[in-house]
Amino acid sequence: MSALNFKNAELVAVGNFLDSLKLKGRASRGRTKLIKVFAEKNKEYTEDLDEIRKNYFEVDDRGELKKDGDHYIFKNEDDLPQLQKEMSDLAEEKAVIDCTEYLEKFKALYQELLDYPYELDSQAALIYDVLMDQLEKTEEEGN
Repeated sequence: MSALNFKNAELVAVGNFLDSLKLKGRASRGRTKLIKVFAEKNKEYTEDLDEIRKNYFEVDDRGELKKDGDHYIFKNEDDLPQLQKEMSDLAEEKAVIDCTEYLEKFKALYQELLDYPYELDSQAALIYDVLMDQLEKTEEEGN
């Protein structure tokens, strides 16, 4: 397992899914480490989103985005399609997670998830599939 690749937009969902699992031992520790990495990657993603927003919304003297209630204030509403494109592109970008530091814990997590004994609802099953696809790819690489 050398690296896991998730879309930025998947980080929160997969992290929340991992948090909901009933695991113990090394698999639980692997989950905890992975959730921490997801939180770091999601923080980077959020910072990148704010940088994009600052090009399209007004900012105050401190460089913070201005709000009118719960909404940011556009500099020019005609730029909405370009803003949406940039945000969509960023959401689709890969967040690469280096597995080398926690390799044994991530392998234990993978092994535990192969035969996960609990039923998953439709949304959780979809997220499980995304996670397992990544874990399987890196496991097949033999790293």
